[in-house]
Amino acid sequence: MIDSKVLPGNKWVALLLLAVAFLLIYNPFTHFPYTFCVIIAVILLFTYLQDGNLKNLNFKKIGLSEIMIILGCYLVLELSMDFVFQPLVSKIFNEPADYSSFKVIEGNPQKYFKWLFNMWISAAVGEELLFRAFAFSQLKRWFGKNQLVIVLLSAVMFSLPHLYQGISGLVMTFLFGLAFGLIYLKFKNIWINIIIHGLIDTVFLTLSYYGLTDFYSGFNIIL
Repeated sequence: MIDSKVLPGNKWVALLLLAVAFLLIYNPFTHFPYTFCVIIAVILLFTYLQDGNLKNLNFKKIGLSEIMIILGCYLVLELSMDFVFQPLVSKIFNEPADYSSFKVIEGNPQKYFKWLFNMWISAAVGEELLFRAFAFSQLKRWFGKNQLVIVLLSAVMFSLPHLYQGISGLVMTFLFGLAFGLIYLKFKNIWINIIIHGLIDTVFLTLSYYGLTDFYSGFNIIL
């Protein structure tokens, strides 16, 4: 049998590939959402060259049981983040997350649907492929069975590009990264992560469209 692997699978190559994919976020030649289109293509290419297939990205089937998992995880994550962690983080740092950059879609249906489409490509598919599927497969070559370290590092990587949201936004993104990482660790199906991520961001963009992003900080009054 001919070995279709081109790249060696050692840990230094894994670190290099992960660094290249991550740093593409900051490349000056592409912008949202095309940056993550490039990243998706690079991840698929790197994975195939490294493994000879795409199995390590865990594109598995979605059936009724997976749909129930998605709905359950989504509801728990949405409710806990919105009603517990978001107001708590805002209170601790004495500031709400900065979502002002999303004001441009308020009351604008054309921008709303455009951003919604772009979000599913870049955030739901792109970020989950990069920060969960690809990051896990590469970091596993360094940390082996120490999966919690991988979850932690992937959450840190996930939060860094969200610095524009302020400290509270950064912390919230890190907490979302931990949650997404634990979901991926548990079910090992990237489609589950993609759909949950997409649903959460769909709710956020819908609230932004209606000018209701203060919803995420309103519970500070109660606290």
